[in-house]
Amino acid sequence: MKRKIFVLMLACVMVLGLLAGCSSDSGSSSSSGGNESSSDGGGSGDSGEEPGEIAKLVVAFATFVGAPADTLAIQEAMNEISREKIGVEVELLITDYASYKQQMTLMLTGNEPLDIMNTLGGLYVTSIQNGQLKDLEEDGLLETYGQGIIDAIGQEYIDACRVGGVLYGLPNNRDMAQGRGCAAIRTDLLEETGYEFQNGGEIEKISLEELNNIYAAIHELHPELEIYRPVVGSMGQFSNVDQLGGNPYGVLMDYGATLDVVNLFETDYYMEYCQRIHDYYNKGYISPDAATDSTAVTELVKAGTLASYTTGGKPGIKAQETNLCGYDMTIVQTLGDYIASSSVAGFPWTVPENNNDSVAAMKFLNLIYTDADMMNLISWGIEGQHYVINDEGFADFPEGVDATTSGYIHSMGWMFPNQFITHVWAGNDADLWDQIKTFNKEANKSAALGFAFDSTKVSTEYTAVVNVYEEYQKSIEYGLTDPTVAIPEMNERLKSAGMEIIINEKIEQLNQWAIDMGKA
Repeated sequence: MKRKIFVLMLACVMVLGLLAGCSSDSGSSSSSGGNESSSDGGGSGDSGEEPGEIAKLVVAFATFVGAPADTLAIQEAMNEISREKIGVEVELLITDYASYKQQMTLMLTGNEPLDIMNTLGGLYVTSIQNGQLKDLEEDGLLETYGQGIIDAIGQEYIDACRVGGVLYGLPNNRDMAQGRGCAAIRTDLLEETGYEFQNGGEIEKISLEELNNIYAAIHELHPELEIYRPVVGSMGQFSNVDQLGGNPYGVLMDYGATLDVVNLFETDYYMEYCQRIHDYYNKGYISPDAATDSTAVTELVKAGTLASYTTGGKPGIKAQETNLCGYDMTIVQTLGDYIASSSVAGFPWTVPENNNDSVAAMKFLNLIYTDADMMNLISWGIEGQHYVINDEGFADFPEGVDATTSGYIHSMGWMFPNQFITHVWAGNDADLWDQIKTFNKEANKSAALGFAFDSTKVSTEYTAVVNVYEEYQKSIEYGLTDPTVAIPEMNERLKSAGMEIIINEKIEQLNQWAIDMGKA
């Protein structure tokens, strides 16, 4: 079957991935940490199968470089636990981020088996709009089989994933806040420029002008290097913009301080941002093939061809990016810490309509939200093979293994259901997860936090506007074209596609939400 061939090819050919996630709350991976009672979903255990029959599920998610080489070994190790505890086994369908949305869209529309899906890459809104996700509370599904999820996440965060009052997805326990205006830079290159570190090389709070000067100094020393590589989310990350409802078609400015919705693409901010990136391109900081090359930025750093890229600030980000790049990385931050309106519902875990056993899917989700062994497996791999627990109690590479040779590394722990029950990776503080909880609590919060935009009424216009924006986005936001020419042209086409209709609908929904929440 084509899907199985696709999975095997990914598992065999693509190696390595991105990001971090582990916990001081979890013990060693040989202990469930007291999760026996919650991992059965809190229900009767009847998922519609005959006694002794194993339910088989397809679980899809992305990493930035596809399926690690040892994916099948991780899959079997997880299945050893899930078969015994809940009578379920899974097939991990891991796709590289660049093609993930397209691949999932094809599977959803083609009605291929797809039982659990992470919605990274904007899939949550579009899948709801297309009627492709199940209501997770229908027939008491979450309440009966997912009580452990409710206990682990909390009802407030779960409610933030509702769209039109319906719960289609479950949020992740992770850093909901994000340090804005951040870039990861090779520390050795920073040192060459004579940069004076203020914070031990962890997160350096600097101005945008200082960042520009750093790039100029590195370029002068190393004209052979690509100095900076934008990614699709760079524009949003280097801003105080709240992409209201998780998309840029009607936004709040100034960290969402007020509920005044504006057209981002007509703001001075957007023009100034794109002019800066265009200036980078003209100075030779950005490669001419940046918009077409899908190689992960961390892989480019690892290969020694790239100096810096966009990332998000948070506790532990230095260790995370250092592990991925094979170089010590310093994180610089030019803006504040912020929780946007859609941060909680950025990429929930969902059960697609393609699923034929929603009870089994919810039981598996409940297991992975509550079982430290499952979370450590999917986050770090197999203990003793892909990681060990060192003398200080941290997860670390085994002797002779590193980020370039491990068969299972992706550092996407933030994407998985419950990062807070995993081991903390070496190089971080032992209380990392407590730091992240504090980070979430103290960050600037949008006035629209928890608002979810339902694009159903404007689905035709939404699709047309998305198509126009995606046609222009990379050429403008990667600096390839003159923004003073390209942005007005894009705005004309966005207006014709229905941008104003979408913004007006967003305003109407936001006003009603404010009334319902007592914020009007």
